Amino acid sequence: MVKPLVTVVTTTYNLVKCGREKFLAQCLESVHNQNYENIEHIIIDGASTDGTLEILKEYEEKGWIKVYSEPDSGIYQAMNRGIDRANGKYIVFMNADDCFSVDNAISASVELLEKTQADVSFADVSYLYDNGKSTLWKGDLSIVFSAPPFCHQVMFTKTVLLKEIGYFNEKYKIVSDYEMIVRLVLGGYRFVHLNENIATFRAGGVSCDRALMINEDAQMYCDMYKNFCDLSFSEAEEIYKCHTLPLKLAVKLSKYLHGTDKIKFWAYNIRKHLFQFRLSKRYGMLRLCGVWIIRP
Repeated sequence: MVKPLVTVVTTTYNLVKCGREKFLAQCLESVHNQNYENIEHIIIDGASTDGTLEILKEYEEKGWIKVYSEPDSGIYQAMNRGIDRANGKYIVFMNADDCFSVDNAISASVELLEKTQADVSFADVSYLYDNGKSTLWKGDLSIVFSAPPFCHQVMFTKTVLLKEIGYFNEKYKIVSDYEMIVRLVLGGYRFVHLNENIATFRAGGVSCDRALMINEDAQMYCDMYKNFCDLSFSEAEEIYKCHTLPLKLAVKLSKYLHGTDKIKFWAYNIRKHLFQFRLSKRYGMLRLCGVWIIRP
């Protein structure tokens, strides 16, 4: 029995100039070393000029990858071009800095998708810091409406769905993958969790720009939730900072979660509304029984 084709999309741009060619090698090798046989690995390059294309050509000549290179406006336009060129039933986006950490990442994800007939699978990932330390990012769909529930490097999706739902929103610089996940949940598509750590996600880059992250997340919440309630930008910023929703909005959004995800959603939000405390160099906050004593 022929297993369904899986498309892996990796975007690249001037990696040699940034000193990231060793991470690219790890990425390409982690895909090539998967124990799943039916894979196409597409590289969408933004017209690199620093030697990146020469490195990619070596791997293309080995038959590991297929490279397409042309100028683009950013990572999400490049990812959308990957969707257009994908032939696989399922698609996953693996950044050039990141890699699969186990050789059965694709086979386990596809097996779960085929068994459950779900539309999207997600898994756990190691979040690797510059100092070499790492933490486990446990996939959790129940937090999707107030925080990213997982990263796109462990998200396998039916390719046709990304075309149906309208591709990645290119107006965002760093949160369009999160926005896509929210759109899929609100669209009623079925998610399934692979309870395994299958990849390494490397910290750094523009995604670590906290000010930009707050601004884009808040704008995304305003855009996505406008049909459910009137949400001010400051309220949207509070969702990002506190990872909780206004109760009027939580009631409406909870209808899109099911089973244990819905139970965990309410347990988390109620607990956060009753008590929150944080004290750091950047800011502090304290909320008791729904009342802010110190606002974040």
